[in-house]
Amino acid sequence: MKRFVDSFNYAIAGVVHGLKTQRNMQVHLFAAVLVLFISFNLKLERIELLSIAFAIALVLIAEMLNTAVESIVNIISPEASSGAKTAKDIGAGAVLIAAINAVIVGYTVIYNHIPKDIVKTTVKKVETSSSHLSFSSLLLVIIMVVILKAYTKKGTYLYGGMPSGHTAVAFSIWTAVAFISQSLVVTSLVLILALIVTIERIRVGAHTFFEVLFGAILGVLITVIVFQWKG
Repeated sequence: MKRFVDSFNYAIAGVVHGLKTQRNMQVHLFAAVLVLFISFNLKLERIELLSIAFAIALVLIAEMLNTAVESIVNIISPEASSGAKTAKDIGAGAVLIAAINAVIVGYTVIYNHIPKDIVKTTVKKVETSSSHLSFSSLLLVIIMVVILKAYTKKGTYLYGGMPSGHTAVAFSIWTAVAFISQSLVVTSLVLILALIVTIERIRVGAHTFFEVLFGAILGVLITVIVFQWKG
């Protein structure tokens, strides 16, 4: 009996340790509580609640396993190595997949319980709003930067490589402001800020001139296409 009780104590200690030390797990738990609160207020069916609960549990389990993997890797290989990095990256990737799955499940279940007239009105307003177009542009720019960096296999997804993600985002924002703002002064100031970002990326040695130039062109081009297509 004592062993049985001890096993529960160890398990609870593991959960508490994860909640105390892992910021990502704290964020996941907060999101889980928020989603469950919304779910109960929408009076979901039992199977729908079960689906959401399972998706939440999967994210928390993946986060705890990732923490365990990181701890083991740090013990076995305290010095940086490609094998240790791969193990940690795969663990983090598992958490990402579980989180994406949870978002899809939550959206699919909750969407069906929102009044359709509210959904249609909201979607119509959002699709024609400048903020929606700006967000869509930024999202597409970031996705394209990640794809190109994965293809060129140079630098990391957040530092270095082809193209410069910082520059692409900066010039995407400038292009969106140029479409939205009626003030030449505001547009010019945002352009100056975008140029400062570009120059800084070269100065710190994160990118070459060609990489930031490609990033700027990419950011401008995608944003122009989005605004013109929806406009």
